[in-house]
Parts: sequence; C-alpha cells; structure tokens
Amino acid sequence: MLMRRNLPPLRLMTAFEAVIRSGGIQNAALELNVTQPAVSQAVRALEDHVGVKLFDRNVRPATPTESGHSLYEAVSQGMDRMERALEEIGARAAGETEVNIACTVCTGTYWLMPRLAMFYGAHPDISARVVTSSGVPHFAPGTDLLIRYRREQDAGKQGDLLFREKVLPVCQPEAFETHGAGDFEAATLLHVRSDGNGWAGWEEYFDATGLSRKRRADRVFDNYVQATQAALAGMGVMLGWVSNTADLLSQGRLSVYRDRPYVPGGGYYLSYPQRRSEKKAVALLATHLKEFRDG
Repeated sequence: MLMRRNLPPLRLMTAFEAVIRSGGIQNAALELNVTQPAVSQAVRALEDHVGVKLFDRNVRPATPTESGHSLYEAVSQGMDRMERALEEIGARAAGETEVNIACTVCTGTYWLMPRLAMFYGAHPDISARVVTSSGVPHFAPGTDLLIRYRREQDAGKQGDLLFREKVLPVCQPEAFETHGAGDFEAATLLHVRSDGNGWAGWEEYFDATGLSRKRRADRVFDNYVQATQAALAGMGVMLGWVSNTADLLSQGRLSVYRDRPYVPGGGYYLSYPQRRSEKKAVALLATHLKEFRDG
C-alpha cells in the first residue's frame, strides 16, 4: 500500500493557509477560533516539517517566501478540491432522500398532499419536491415521478394506473338548496377555462349525460383550484373530478349535486422517466402512492 510519508498534519496546513489567505496571524486566529500563539506555533511546526522558512520575518508584517507561495498555492488548491468534494457528497446524500414529482396544481393540492402527509409519517427523512403546472405536466430533467391524466386510448405503457376518472356535479352542502337542489336550471355553474388538458367541461358533461340546461350567466375561473375554492365557498356547482374532490366529498365539505356521473374514459397514471431512478426514496414513494389506486 502506498504511504504518504511527507505530508504534514492537516491542522498545520490549515493554519498556514488561513494566515496567508486572511492576511495575517491575528485574522487567521479569529477565523480558526484559536489563539494567536497557537497559529504561530502551527506555522513554525510546518516550517520544521518541510525544512525551509515559509515566511520572511525580517519585514513587518511577515510575508511569504517563494517556498511559502508555492506551498500556499498547492494547499489552497487542495482545500478547494476537498471543499467541492464535500459539497458534492452532501448534495448527493441529500438527493438520495429527495424525490421530484410533477403533477398539476389541482392534483398536487387535493390528491397528492394528503397522501404525502401520510407518507411523511412513515418516512420523515424523505422529502418530496412537488413541481406543479397549470397545464399538462411533463418530464423535465430531474423528474423522478409524474402524475397525469391520460385518455385510455393514449395511456399505453405510460405507467401505473392510480385511479379511473369520474365526473360528478358537486357543491357545498349548505348551498344545495340555494342552487336548485339538483335542478340545473336554477344552478350557478362554475366553469374552468380550457387549457388543452383534456378535462371535460360542462358542455361535454351535458352531452354525455343527456341532461340539458339553458345558457345563462355563470362564473368562470382560470384553473380548478380556484373553481374548487369557489364551490367550497358556496358560489355554485362545479364538475368534481375524482382527482380534485373525492377527499372533499368523503370529508363532507362538498356533496353530490346531481347523481349523474360522466366517465370520460381515462385515468391518472403514475409514470416514470425512460431511465428510472435507482433512489430508494423514489421506490418508497411510488409504492405508497400505488396503495391508493383502484385499478
């Protein structure tokens, strides 16, 4: 085995490097949280070890000799490399316990967050970074898992089915009578502007169920989170998707307005990048989320 016989103790080189970099023994002592005599002794011990003077003490303040400059450059570069290596090791260790998961804002808010809370209870050392989008989520560099809605004909081998989607009109229980008690003619409907995500709107719902309603002034929102919050506030009737409102229905915060479901023929899938992560944390979170699947 190769032995490094000529290297002095690291504490001596640390003191030496700090003296030159900080501009003197006093500054080095403050930085290293030691006394000035301790720094001076370390520098002299280093000089004894290498066998040459590293500082010219005939001038005030003492300045590095040519040998001192050469050794400082080597020690400084070595410490920079060690520092970078330690940072990389720390980042790599942190990455082993972090999972990047992408989904829509609504799925992340109403479906994923309650399940992450349960996951953290069992795995407090793992952190899930949820990257949300207002439109269709996609894989980006670093994405470990992705949850998104897909039509059955588009699903293919896109991942693991978590649940099939179903749409039901829902509203705040206290506002049921106010909005016509199931009669759409008396209801204020909450619409979400389409952003090409494949979600059904009210027109598609009425066409699919055979129900009808005369067009009237309703309320329109930019996303499903806003619409859901409006429904919770009693502002109207919204189309409740499993991904958005299943938990809210089970909690009694929303109720079914009209028991005429529409099944669009798709579902939410847990997908993986082409090159799957080998991180244990990713596998643990994926297994946890799949415990809630119905397919």
